Amino acid sequence: MGKFTTLSGILKDEASQMKLNMVHLCSSENAKTIDLALLKATTHTSHKPPSDKYVNLLQSTVDTRYGPETIAAVVERLRLTTDVCVAAKCLILLHKMSKSENGHKGEGSVVRVTNRSLIYNEGGRHLKLNDLNVDSSRFTRELYPWVHWYKQYLDCYFHIAEVLGTVSSIKESSEDKRLESQRVSSYTTDCIFKQIGFLVALFENISARPETPTSKSNQIVIKMIELMVKDCFSVMILIKIRFEELYARKAKSDVMVPVLVRLEKCKETLSDFSWQRKYLVEDFWCLVSKLKQG
Repeated sequence: MGKFTTLSGILKDEASQMKLNMVHLCSSENAKTIDLALLKATTHTSHKPPSDKYVNLLQSTVDTRYGPETIAAVVERLRLTTDVCVAAKCLILLHKMSKSENGHKGEGSVVRVTNRSLIYNEGGRHLKLNDLNVDSSRFTRELYPWVHWYKQYLDCYFHIAEVLGTVSSIKESSEDKRLESQRVSSYTTDCIFKQIGFLVALFENISARPETPTSKSNQIVIKMIELMVKDCFSVMILIKIRFEELYARKAKSDVMVPVLVRLEKCKETLSDFSWQRKYLVEDFWCLVSKLKQG
């Protein structure tokens, strides 16, 4: 980052701090703490993703009465900023805040959806990017296409959360899979097909990601990829459970062909990180082949 860009970022952060102090002269301490954490998590001057310290603080407010205020503040900061780095950090914050602390609970779990649904709604309908200043440095030029891709990815991710009633954070534990299988077994076949279609769309978004930066030092892009990969394996489990249910019901293979073709188009681009869950990935594609053969 150039000296002028660094100075400009410092001045912007200081101006935001002064504005925050003025706005919160008569506000509660909790409201001020939330906004201060947001500013610290989305500074202009750092090339690193939001600090876990501030992410955890903001995440802890989502399921409280301060949740709507926190979500609105992040979305507003995203909408107003012209800084590529700040926009990226806001998107990462929303992604992390949408995830349940307790993981996927299966049937009957609402994942305290009251406030989290605000994130899904904001993500699906109101996530807006400003005209971002892309030419301030090599770093921002490298980050810019990732920010635009990540915004589209989160639109899809939050839409899935709305449709399924939960974020895709299922783990590989036998209990999590048992509960999800039990839940899926109560759905109609048409409903399962529709859900699979939405889940495959996330794979298609993952496949459309930009080229990984050649410098390999862009920590913000690395964090985006890390979160994306976790989603990918969770979605793989969710699709696999639905395919197994359809297979048990002897669903017509020709009806499944279009979605299986869409999946196979994603196979090569998903292989970049399949080594992280080798057995899950092998089982998944083996099931896809079996279904395609009828």
